Amino acid sequence: MLAKGVVLAALLGMSALWPRSSEASECDNAHFSTCFDANALWLPAGRASFFSMPDTRAIVPGQFGFGAAAEILHQPVVLRAASSDADGREIQVLESAVDASYFLAFGLARNFEASMLASTRVYQSGAGAGSVASQSAPALSHNAVRDPRVGLAYSLDDALALPGFGLRLAADVTLSLGARDPFANERSFVMMPNATLGYRYGALQLSAEFGARFRQAVDFGGVTLGNQGFLAFGVGGTLLPKWLTLSAELFGLPALPASRGSAASPRVSSVRLFPAEWLVGVHSAFGQSGPWTLSVAGGGGIPLSSETRESSSGPETSHFLGATAPDFRAVISVRFRPAESSSRPR
Repeated sequence: MLAKGVVLAALLGMSALWPRSSEASECDNAHFSTCFDANALWLPAGRASFFSMPDTRAIVPGQFGFGAAAEILHQPVVLRAASSDADGREIQVLESAVDASYFLAFGLARNFEASMLASTRVYQSGAGAGSVASQSAPALSHNAVRDPRVGLAYSLDDALALPGFGLRLAADVTLSLGARDPFANERSFVMMPNATLGYRYGALQLSAEFGARFRQAVDFGGVTLGNQGFLAFGVGGTLLPKWLTLSAELFGLPALPASRGSAASPRVSSVRLFPAEWLVGVHSAFGQSGPWTLSVAGGGGIPLSSETRESSSGPETSHFLGATAPDFRAVISVRFRPAESSSRPR
């Protein structure tokens, strides 16, 4: 009964955050569409020892896990525009953002769980896309509602029956419900099938995830943001049981089609969009045997995106972070995860 009540409360909470209907003019801008989410990190809603990947174990049927997280992003969207300066004019389109997320996962059947996540952009600042053409363009609104996300996952840990090894197959979808808040909502729904691999040996935990995000493409500043792969790798270690666990992870989203947009300069022969980040985290249950865990992490972007431009001395390739890869990210989260079934192999 309690579980049903929590699920109902979560649904009501998410319905209160449903985006309002608005015009799609920003999405129709052929060269500077703002209809993409500047935060590329999809926090897992269920069991998780990392920030970019879930655990392979599913929640026991009839039980639920939930939590909340706050994220700070610095310079996730930066453009370099032509100017009298030889190096161009750097525009802080989205200079900073603060996101708050609430998530819930529920065990539907043995090894099978459903999840949902709702998120708001509590604060954001920046020059906005209009500043590319005009220095007097209005700035961004100070807050926004991001697209909610739902998912289904199935754990193959029991089927594998290999000590320490785990495998999880899942599909997550963001729901585009009509809002067009710049850099907070996608032009269409985004679907991400994925597989997570895990291995535990004593205090050591290794994890990897492979997937792809499929979306309706948009152009922004000479770069096309379309379908992307997803790669993540993490290593964690328990130093003090229930008191201190450390984690380090990398994740990236390589573009699947060509990334050169219609607004790219004729001198640009190729563009490769590859947002990537690293995160180092600390996790603690404060010595308690209960299901609560507090996690804090910090990290930043990895300059894997690139552009090849023709010059008087021949082609020159430069590397940069790329849209949706901030130069700094901080995350804090609190999670409630129920106890596992005693019959489940570890």
